[in-house]
Amino acid sequence: MIKKARERILRPASECRHPKTDLVGQRFGRLVVKEFAGRGRGSVALWLCLCDCGNNHIVRDTELKKGDTQSCGCYHKQKCSEVHTTHGATKGNKETRAYKRFHEIHTRCYNTKHPRYKDYGGRGIYVCDEWHSFPIFRDWFESHVGEGEQLDRIDNNGPYAPWNCRGATRKEQARNTRKNVNITWEDETLCIRAWAEKLKINAGTLQGRIRLHNWPIEKALTTPAFRGRNQYTK
Repeated sequence: MIKKARERILRPASECRHPKTDLVGQRFGRLVVKEFAGRGRGSVALWLCLCDCGNNHIVRDTELKKGDTQSCGCYHKQKCSEVHTTHGATKGNKETRAYKRFHEIHTRCYNTKHPRYKDYGGRGIYVCDEWHSFPIFRDWFESHVGEGEQLDRIDNNGPYAPWNCRGATRKEQARNTRKNVNITWEDETLCIRAWAEKLKINAGTLQGRIRLHNWPIEKALTTPAFRGRNQYTK
């Protein structure tokens, strides 16, 4: 690895002026900076680092400061290994529900090539440290997510964690998305469709009152529905 990394050095340290900011001795994740290694493309400073696993690794100055590189690559391999270790979570050639969800939430949050990454890891959604262990996740999942239910985050901007997840039906899950507009009235918060069902008002009518005609929430929810145009003006 160190041999391959040295190919990034266009000018060795002996031919370069030392950077103004000395990173020697500083820790970045699993890496501890040992010495200035030279400069690479764009005259970016390169640093020789020692990883906690024992490997040496040459890293760009900007990658260290931004936190983009925090190991020699061993951390990523470890996490991939943990995610793909089934711990007996397969029956025959089939994965269990718990393992499918475990693998799904990790790939959505950490695999930049996943088609849904932008909606999860790309906007800051992560998996809590506790749930990086499949046995711990499996025990929680099996006791909280029943048959016919899906793993659902209560706060769609929050992480995958025991305190922010629940078992929910597909109908409940569909109503708990960023696209839904939640309305709070008399200390109860529901989406428009849920309010429509509870008050026995057509969802399109209720949506029209609030979104198109800007009715106050109380008036929109308490006015009986009428046929025809007067459903919006009564």
